[in-house]
Amino acid sequence: MKSSELVRWMRHAFMVLAGVSAAFMASAAAPEDTLKTPQLIVVMSIDQFGAALFNQHRASYRQGLLRLIEQGVVFPEAYQSHAATETCPGHSTLLSGRHPSATGVVANHWRDRVTGAPVYCVYDVTHPVPGRPDSPRGPAHLKVSVFGEWLKQANPASRVFGISGKDRAAIAMTGHHPDGVFWWDDERGFTTSVPAGSDERARLEGVSSFNRQLFDSWSKKTPTWDIADAKCLAHAETRQYGALTIHHQVPPLNSPSSTGPFSLEHAPSVQRWLRASPVLDQATLDLAAELITHYHLGQSTAPDLLTISLSATDYIGHRYGLQGPEMCDQIAHLDQSIGHFMDVLKNLNVPTLLVMTADHGSVDAAEQVAEHAVPADRIDLTALMGQLNSELRKALRLDIDPIIGDGQQLYISPKIVLPTMRQRVSLLATKALRQMPQVVDVFTSAQLAQIQIPHDKPANELTLAERFAESFDATRSGDLSVAYKAYASFGFPKSPGDAIAEHGSPWNYDRRVPLVFWWPGSTGFEQSLPVETVDIAPTLAALVGIKTPPVDGRCLELQGKISHRCLSTR
Repeated sequence: MKSSELVRWMRHAFMVLAGVSAAFMASAAAPEDTLKTPQLIVVMSIDQFGAALFNQHRASYRQGLLRLIEQGVVFPEAYQSHAATETCPGHSTLLSGRHPSATGVVANHWRDRVTGAPVYCVYDVTHPVPGRPDSPRGPAHLKVSVFGEWLKQANPASRVFGISGKDRAAIAMTGHHPDGVFWWDDERGFTTSVPAGSDERARLEGVSSFNRQLFDSWSKKTPTWDIADAKCLAHAETRQYGALTIHHQVPPLNSPSSTGPFSLEHAPSVQRWLRASPVLDQATLDLAAELITHYHLGQSTAPDLLTISLSATDYIGHRYGLQGPEMCDQIAHLDQSIGHFMDVLKNLNVPTLLVMTADHGSVDAAEQVAEHAVPADRIDLTALMGQLNSELRKALRLDIDPIIGDGQQLYISPKIVLPTMRQRVSLLATKALRQMPQVVDVFTSAQLAQIQIPHDKPANELTLAERFAESFDATRSGDLSVAYKAYASFGFPKSPGDAIAEHGSPWNYDRRVPLVFWWPGSTGFEQSLPVETVDIAPTLAALVGIKTPPVDGRCLELQGKISHRCLSTR
């Protein structure tokens, strides 16, 4: 071969190899290119949608939840890793990246250490609610900033909105100074609070028209619980829970028919059934779509955030349990309504990211659990507290109950002032509780204050004490933190509407939740190793290229490999 021909051959071979290499690199880079910097981020929490419930119904998903699984980045074993698995603490972790020990939201309610009075997690006198002078609602108790605040600080043109069936869920996710935060009021529809100096009409602008149209449509046809999946009817039966008999069916017996008109005067009946029905979630998602249109979310040069918390699953779980036709049909409704909402996001034709997760998990009523190879009992907390205080009063010769509170967090009465007496109460109460068959362990505030959580320890390997430490705030948590027997239900339901099942324990069934990231065009993957809900905020921050304050979570690799997005935050 002549030298000129050899040169031409080598040049051709080099070009071919270069082309192959370029094609390979382009192919390898394609998944990264599909996840563009989102212009609209939607974070959706499904209240009480635990990992067990999510996984149990996977085979029945046909629409939105199926698309999330098939196309999204799925973490079926995510953790609300702390012990206080309630709505307010759980939602406080989702966009702060911090555990409740940092957010200060240690429970739905805690006790004021000076007065002993209960404190609601979103009670905030600086944020009055129109028409509710005794129920101001705001973020005053939230001690940290959240993703929406970081977003607005980095991009002043960004907008932050939040909606939920519950005030505490909406407020905990949007944090301080959102552009709008709305929640359901049985008598008024979706409402909000009005910070000092704000205009009430302007604050309600996003929901006033929606509420009028909603109630107008309901005045013509009463909202009803329609059957989404006839297969759920196979679970119909009559069961006994404590002193309460429930005839499990869809729709439930207390649901109104569509023959009568609806009006605000019917609010008591609304409270009895609408919250614990798919109607509440559908109204919430309808409002979400309305807010996207009204405020042109995702259409500006800066990224916007919309938070959504769907509350009906929680109300249904408490009222009817997890295995009946009510929950079965609720999941079918969720699947449908989330699918329709995902279509709304896709039709925006802008880079969009949807995150789906939950604030906590749950366990079924003790009567149901006990029939499925797991011992479970009901615990009467009122009787337990009565027994505890009776023993302490006698041993310490006191004329007052030395312990106040109930459930996980117990406080030494502020009426007991002397440090030596408070120490004696703590020691004797701890000993007495540990001897009770309903109690697994007790931790004092002094113990929890000394525990340091290893940053890289998987959530499923945390000890019981470490789980409580992640929920511990020295100024708000109880003097004693109590872990009760697993699978127990609290209280003895008597009347229709009473809760038959609970959550809030440090056990994994209450801590495990699903976590899914989806965007139009995503192919995704599934990763079964444990992650945490505190990982959401740093992941979102990396996607939009903003720095975070100190967080407890880590950036998750949504492309299945180390990307420059997460590396930029490390």
